[in-house]
Order: sequence, then C-alpha cells, then structure tokens
Amino acid sequence: MTLSQHLGTLTTMRGQASDIGSNWLLTRDLNFSREYLDAVQKVTLDDIKRVARTYLTDNNLTVVSLNPRSSLSGKSEPVKPVAAGEIQKFELSNGLRLLVREDHRLPLVGMGAVFRGGLLAEKPEDNGVTRLMAKVLLKGTKTRTAEQIANELESVGGSISSDAGNNSFSVSVDVMKLDVKLGVDLLSDVLLDATFPEKAVARETEIQIAAIQQEEEQLTSVARNIMRQALFSQHPYALRSNGSLEAVQHLTQKDLVDFRDRYVVGKNGVIYVFGDVKAGEVKQLVEQTLGKMQRGALALTDAKPSMPLSKSETVESRKDKAQGVLMIGFRGASLSSPDRYALELIDEASSDLGSRFFIRIREQMGLAYYVGASEMQGLVPGLFAFYLGTDPQKIEPVKAAFLDEIHKLANEGLTPVELERAKKKLIGQQEIANQSNDAFGYHCDVLATVRPPEKK
Repeated sequence: MTLSQHLGTLTTMRGQASDIGSNWLLTRDLNFSREYLDAVQKVTLDDIKRVARTYLTDNNLTVVSLNPRSSLSGKSEPVKPVAAGEIQKFELSNGLRLLVREDHRLPLVGMGAVFRGGLLAEKPEDNGVTRLMAKVLLKGTKTRTAEQIANELESVGGSISSDAGNNSFSVSVDVMKLDVKLGVDLLSDVLLDATFPEKAVARETEIQIAAIQQEEEQLTSVARNIMRQALFSQHPYALRSNGSLEAVQHLTQKDLVDFRDRYVVGKNGVIYVFGDVKAGEVKQLVEQTLGKMQRGALALTDAKPSMPLSKSETVESRKDKAQGVLMIGFRGASLSSPDRYALELIDEASSDLGSRFFIRIREQMGLAYYVGASEMQGLVPGLFAFYLGTDPQKIEPVKAAFLDEIHKLANEGLTPVELERAKKKLIGQQEIANQSNDAFGYHCDVLATVRPPEKK
C-alpha cells in the first residue's frame, strides 16, 4: 500500500511540487523519490531474506547514517515531463464502448464502467434501486466473496468503488501498472457475475435507510428534495438519490438482479482505462473479459423532460430547527445543451466568497450563514438553484434581497469581472481534477454515456 499511496500523491501538481520540494530539502536530489521507487520495485524475496539476516540481529538494533554535505551537493538534471496521449475510442463486438488514454508518467491505472440508469430509470415504487444495486454489486460474485474482492485489490495497493447518480451508475477500479489484468478481471467479475447475496442486500438496505433518515435531519437536503418535487412533479427527477423509505424497504434481491440484467449491457455502457497502459493490449484484454457482456440496447432513449411549469410556486415546510433555508429553483439545461456552459459559469460566479450574493447578503447585510448556487444536469433538462441559510426570523428581508439580486442577474447577466473570474476558477478546477486519470476517465465516461454511439 505504501508504494501505491506514494504514487497516488504524484497524480496532481500539488503532490508533484511537494515531492520535488521534499526531495531537494531532504536529499538535494530532485529525482530521489523516483529512483527510490524504481529500486523498491526491483527488490526480490531473496533480497529481503538476505538483508533481514544481516541487519535484524540482536547486536544491530540501531543504525545511524550521517552523510557529509559534499556527498549530496551534486546537481541533478530535472526529469523531462512525458505528455499523456490522446483519448482513443474503440467499440467492442457487443457494442460496449471503450476509452483508452495512455499516460506513462506514473505506473498507475484508473479504470471503470459507466452505464445509463440512475434516477431517470426509476419509479416511485422502486426509488433507490440504482444505488442499492450499485453497492451490492461489490459484495460477492460466483467465484469471489466480498472479502476476496477487497483482499485481492488491497494486496496490490488497489481499490474498487461504485456509485449511482441522476442519470447513470458506475464502478471504478484503481490499480498499479503491473496489475491491470487483475483490475480488468475484477471489474468484469462484479459487472457480469455479481450474485447479490441476501445478507449483503439486507445489510446495504439498512445502510441506505439510515442515509435516508439522516437526510431528514439536514435542512439543505430537506429543502432540496422539496424543491425537486415542486419543479419536477410526476417526473423521475423529483425522486431522491437514496430512495424513499417505503420503496427501499421493499426492494428484493430479484429487483437488483433484474435491474442489473437490464442496464449492465454492452450498448448501454462505456468503459475507460486511463494510465500507464498500451491501447492495443487494453482493447484485447477488455474484449476477452467484458466482451462476454450481453449486447442489449441503449437505455433511456425515450426519456422525456418534465412538463412545463404553468406558474411559479412557493412551498414552505416547517422544522423544529434554529435555522431557515431558502432555495429558489429554476428548470435548467441538459448535458447535451450548449447552454450548460453558461449556467456552469453562473453557478461558479454565484458560489464563491466574492460573489454578489455573498457580498450583499452576508457581508453587507449580515443576513446569511451561507449563500451560493448549484445545478443538476442530465439526459433531459435538470435544475439550477440559488440557496442560503439564515435565521428563521430573517427569512422575509433576506428573501427580498435574494430575489432582487437574482432578478438583476437574470436581466443583466454577469459583469465582465465576474465572468472572467468564473472562467479562470472553473477552468482551473477542471484542470486540477483532470490530473487524476481516474477522475478524468470517469468524467469522459459520463459524457460518453450521455452521448449516443457515433454512427459508422
């Protein structure tokens, strides 16, 4: 795990800068950690035995090494960066799409699978099935128990996780270069041969119910759920990500298996493998394993947006809490809409400590504990919302100021200064996130899942 964790810190510019600074500060050798890791990888079992017999003796319990400055003063040439390759796209024999990006800067590989599904595929009676199915996917297969899955990955410094959202669900695996075959094999195993053990279903159901109950104690979550129900009446986006108590309590093993069989199919998914790999070898490996997946069909092609709102609506809910939450929501854009980029910039400009909302309502008027914006994009138009937390006794004056600023923004747009600041921050955040192959691969996979396969 130590080697894998150290390499993981080098995936970001912050980690690389810290590594270089530590190397120079401690050893006066900019390449020390890289050379150290190379040497560690070459160690054999015979080396371990020989060194242990030599040094781990009763007469040699403490070893101290003092080096003269002159021995560490030599200049080292900086390592020339190796550029990551372009994303290569393939389609397997069963229609499953594959994205591969060769990045040989570190011996790390991030891989995963994203399938259309999520809330958009749910109904009130099975609300929560996507998240429960995604979690139980990792709890055992025909050939591995949950413990064996975890142990196999942990023994090589890897990890596996799953998640579910509004429009999709995913499984992600992180491994080192030498363990790519193991990673692909495990990814294939949980996707194709998960058995959904009854005990695991019961345990994960309890965990999900606890999460639902916890949401009821969080005012922002309560307000968000109420707002979504008002904005998306009779539409899947009105449902909760964790599901409803009634629906989750009645989900069965068969429900999870049926959902998996319907949505984990070739035409409905995209695989990514980003890192220290060769595209040709990856394509062959993925074809051998995930090529066995049923072809199926692309899901949610007939997903419809929520019916237009006939008028604005105000919804109030009272809780025995010493805080008030105000949310003002609007229908938003879909992931395929060009308007999403402008909305993302408005979101960013409205959410930081220099936003017009923060300055007027929190700094100048002192009426809010926090203030910002958020959005949800999907296969069909989602939502855009402004929110704040305040003293319950100040709801009316803060609401007037809040609506005033929102109306100004709607009519006049962002100022040039706000737009430039938002662009720089959003681009910077995306560049930082994309330094990690796992995060970048997942992001590309989600976008590819939303877009139908290219016609040949």
